[in-house]
Amino acid sequence: MFEGSLEGCAAGLDARGILDAAAAAQRAQVMAQNQLLVLAAEWADRFPADSIHPDQLGLPGAARGVRPGGDGTPEVNDLAMVDFCVKIGKSTGAGLFFIGDALDLRHRFPLLWGKVLRGELLGWQGGKIARLTRGLLFDQARLVDAEVARFAGVVPFTKLENRVLAAVRTVDPEHYEKLIGRRKKERGVWLGRVDEDGMRSIHGRIEAVKTNRLYATVEELAGYLPVETGSADERRAEALALLGDDLRAAELRARHRQPELFDEELASAVAEIVAETGGPVEESEVHPALRDRPSAVDVESVIFQTAVRRMLERLDLTKLLPIAHLVVHVAAESLEKGHGVCRVPGIKPTTMGVVQDWLGHTRVRVRPVIDLNDTPPPVDSYEIPDRHRRYLRLRQPGSSFPWSTATGGFDLDHVQPFVPPHRGGPPGQTRIDNLAPDTRTEHRAVTHGGWQRRQPDPGVILFRAPHGDVYLTNHSGTHDLGPGPFAHTIWQAAAPNQALAD
Repeated sequence: MFEGSLEGCAAGLDARGILDAAAAAQRAQVMAQNQLLVLAAEWADRFPADSIHPDQLGLPGAARGVRPGGDGTPEVNDLAMVDFCVKIGKSTGAGLFFIGDALDLRHRFPLLWGKVLRGELLGWQGGKIARLTRGLLFDQARLVDAEVARFAGVVPFTKLENRVLAAVRTVDPEHYEKLIGRRKKERGVWLGRVDEDGMRSIHGRIEAVKTNRLYATVEELAGYLPVETGSADERRAEALALLGDDLRAAELRARHRQPELFDEELASAVAEIVAETGGPVEESEVHPALRDRPSAVDVESVIFQTAVRRMLERLDLTKLLPIAHLVVHVAAESLEKGHGVCRVPGIKPTTMGVVQDWLGHTRVRVRPVIDLNDTPPPVDSYEIPDRHRRYLRLRQPGSSFPWSTATGGFDLDHVQPFVPPHRGGPPGQTRIDNLAPDTRTEHRAVTHGGWQRRQPDPGVILFRAPHGDVYLTNHSGTHDLGPGPFAHTIWQAAAPNQALAD
């Protein structure tokens, strides 16, 4: 019966009506989820720790006061919370965590709590922030609240989470670095079970920067394997297995990084040694330490080993070191103070102390920073120069598309479509304020899916969806302006040529 009532919910609606109904359903879902947090906080208010009867306090197993939230939140009657946990379909442990999230948000994060009440922040996102910050003191939590509240609800949660982590590491860097030290003890490598096909998985947990370095090595070795080895995934699997065969992996890397070593056959190197000795090596010419061994000496093997050793003497071992690049964004004031938050693409925000630990046993090449105030000049070609790509990667590390969480694998797309000069296109079309990073699917949506886009200022982009909704994206996130007259006015004002009309 319930399914039947939903089945006709879109009956008679046109495309605009379906979009409006979807927005209303999403809004109702958010408000229902957030209402549950409000009810959890109210339930905790009804049964504080001081509601426990004094006679129960001394009884084994009786009710006791617990603080499910962080510093600055009230204690509650733990047994009274069981009722609420069961009613919302959670175990007592999970339910108590949920109540702690509600209390944290209301007492420690008043700005975020206000957004929860207005439906501007998804309840589960608020709960995740509460758990990420539970170890902070009350005043530290308030600082995080002030730092991240303006981004909550307008950026995808992955970006909001990074801002929360950065704020946490700013207000309490020592605690974070101690936490990292404890987390290192959770590292390990584990083997899975052998399946019926003789395959076996291997799992590991190590620092993110070392994971990236390991994966880069696997990618490199996989690139050296012949295409006949299999698909890209299969070649990576073979490359991972090669890490257990040091000699073969070293040879494979050496053949590609220093191919001149392998220009002549090893047999030539062996012949060179034979020529130096005036002929085949007799057993009497072998070093006494080898002649005295219980097993017979393989003279040809000795010659072969000598030839290999001579080849290795000509090998530049630095060329066998893994190639890796670590880009670290550090604020100037952090360098002056000697501590602060660092941002590493592909890794969560961390602290300078942790980055220094990563680089402590690594050869480091320092590259000059790119001054984002020094904008690369426009060029006439359709192709985008490397300098423009690097500049945009640093200025805008995330996709410009509404609600996108992508942070890599971008196409750099011309906001105003490129018109070749021989067809009347103006000079300087490839310039920073006419380029935007998008994933391939997002790029296709703009090119072929009916989406339109304008960039009135660098990094500020307006999108208009096929059915008229207008979205503004900038460094603070995504802002849904809707399909109304205000949105249309903003869209018109952002036209590249004010004389043009839609």
